Amino acid sequence: MDGQDVSARGQPTRARPISAYLVMLALVTSLPITAAAAFLAYHFVSESSQLLRTEYEDRLRLMRNATELRIANVIEDLQVLALSPLLQQGRLTEFRAHAVEVVSLIGGTAIVLYAPDGQQLVNTRLPPDQPLPRRVSFEAERRAMETGLPQVSGLQKAVVDGQPIVTIAVPVRVDGQIRYALNIGLSTNYLSALMDDYVSPGMVGSIIDQKGLLLARRPLLDGEDLIGKPTIPEVLARLGEASAFWIKAMSRKGVPTYTSLLRSPQSGWTINLAIPREVVEGPLHRTVEWILVLAALAFLLSLWLARQFSAKFLTALEGLERYVMELRRHVSEPITGSVEEVNRMQNVLHQVGRELAGAEKIIERERSLLRATVESLPIGVLLVAPDGTVTLINNQMLRLWGIDGLTSVDDPEPLGRPVDKGRDTAELAVSIVRALRDGVATETEEVVHRVDGTERNLVITAVPVRDDEGETLAAVCGCYDVTALRSALQQQRGLLDEINHRVKNTLSTVQSIARLSRASAHSLEGFASSFEERILALSEAYNLLTANNWVGASLQDIVRRTLAPYAGPERLSISGPSILLPPKLALALSAALQELSTNAAKYGALSIPSGKVDVIWSRAKSGTICLSWTESDGPAVSKPTRQGFGTRMIQTIFATEPAWTVKLDFEPAGLRCTMRFSASDPTSDASSRVMLTT
Repeated sequence: MDGQDVSARGQPTRARPISAYLVMLALVTSLPITAAAAFLAYHFVSESSQLLRTEYEDRLRLMRNATELRIANVIEDLQVLALSPLLQQGRLTEFRAHAVEVVSLIGGTAIVLYAPDGQQLVNTRLPPDQPLPRRVSFEAERRAMETGLPQVSGLQKAVVDGQPIVTIAVPVRVDGQIRYALNIGLSTNYLSALMDDYVSPGMVGSIIDQKGLLLARRPLLDGEDLIGKPTIPEVLARLGEASAFWIKAMSRKGVPTYTSLLRSPQSGWTINLAIPREVVEGPLHRTVEWILVLAALAFLLSLWLARQFSAKFLTALEGLERYVMELRRHVSEPITGSVEEVNRMQNVLHQVGRELAGAEKIIERERSLLRATVESLPIGVLLVAPDGTVTLINNQMLRLWGIDGLTSVDDPEPLGRPVDKGRDTAELAVSIVRALRDGVATETEEVVHRVDGTERNLVITAVPVRDDEGETLAAVCGCYDVTALRSALQQQRGLLDEINHRVKNTLSTVQSIARLSRASAHSLEGFASSFEERILALSEAYNLLTANNWVGASLQDIVRRTLAPYAGPERLSISGPSILLPPKLALALSAALQELSTNAAKYGALSIPSGKVDVIWSRAKSGTICLSWTESDGPAVSKPTRQGFGTRMIQTIFATEPAWTVKLDFEPAGLRCTMRFSASDPTSDASSRVMLTT
């Protein structure tokens, strides 16, 4: 097989050039070193990346812990203030003075004492003599009084100046009962200052309230702290989770980042820290790129060295290849090279080439003699190898098969494999198989289907060809055409059968007409007249069919020829589409129209000069033909007391045929006959019944 070798297991393997093996050698030698260097570099970078990730996660936890610690300190200070004796005794004026000192120590904006209905009782930010407002929305304070636990709010606006703040509220118990809620407002700068200690350059840190609004953010974005703005969508989507690490996100400046978040269960806030992806993945990507570059350089260097060391070997092999190609044209002396093994191969090839050249001359001479002999034979000759391949075929065989365009017997490919496939030569297969496999000589006559669709009668002879040891080498098949002989014999038999059939039918028809005419005649003259008319009508129908080679007869021609002896065109109205009736139906309809015409000439519209006859027919989509015979302007018509020959034939015989429907109406204005029949029904035998009825 071209381009393939055979392995030890007998399976074909694809052959490769030596250059491919040199490339494989270079790859094998450089791959272990490159792989080891790549592993060490990748391990080092992975360790560095893991340390960076650990440091990043620890920094996020420190931010959360620091935030919770500050909130816990403020809660503790408020709880201590809530236990103040001044507040417990209701001395609110003195308590306010003490709260002013505390709020400045904590660093808050104001301390406010709320009654359960939202009325402010103490506000360190307003003057003592100013009326205190009643606050409608104070969720953190209400929850503190309802639960008895400290509460931390989200971002709010201060009542006094509208600045963004967060509030921390604790319940105040008096005599064991919760009477008030004490809260402190913290500016967002209080939280921003906290982040300055934990957000390194290049990172983005933020504190987010329960609704996703920024309480603090570092660094500033174009000088703006973004307090009160919603956080980025990637963080907003994970806001309710307790923790989420290494979320792929896009910063507000469009920088790809990894962002992580931790939720503080104490305050309900979310601590977020983002780091650029380049910081995490950049060293790894660059290391991989360097590894690939170094691997490519190492491979190229190994390939260059391999090619340098094997240049002599390749040169010798190329010389051997050129010498082998020369052997295809002529046998030349080998050229000595620098590789001993290649020189020995050239010498062997030279000797084999000389022997093959002599054998080829002998084979070519014998092949030419065989080809000339086969081509001169007047019969078709086919030579088939044991595997079914056509090895020789002459032009006479091609003409027998109808493949005139194939003139060269050296290229039997278009003929395929007749033994196995047998598309155009299936009839040859049996004879050739028996000759090849069983060693049996056969002679048969078969019908061969040619590629052009025609058939030929061939006498086929197949004989096995054996060598000296009795092994079958091929099968020789000879064919000669007997199609013309078989066709002439078949045509002779067909003509004799057709003549016998038609003579028999004609005699039976004449006999039936004679019997029916005799039964309805009252005298010998009447019998002779009616018999002659019916024979003439039958003759006209036969003439029409003979003119069309018995393919059929035109319905219009049947009507016109049948009515022509009884009336001229001025008394006849004939109309309908062109329809070709089959022979049996044409004979039956001719007989029916003859009886209607005879009846009209004797008793109906054609019996007087003023009478007229209308014959109209049509064809439905289903193929059914409707023919209407209508007489007018003739003598008055009455229903007959007895049925004559014509009436019996039309009404009784046709009415019993499944393909016919006949209706006779004896109206006073004239006879009306309606016949329905199918011209496409090949089983209709109405004509036979008409002609054979007695």
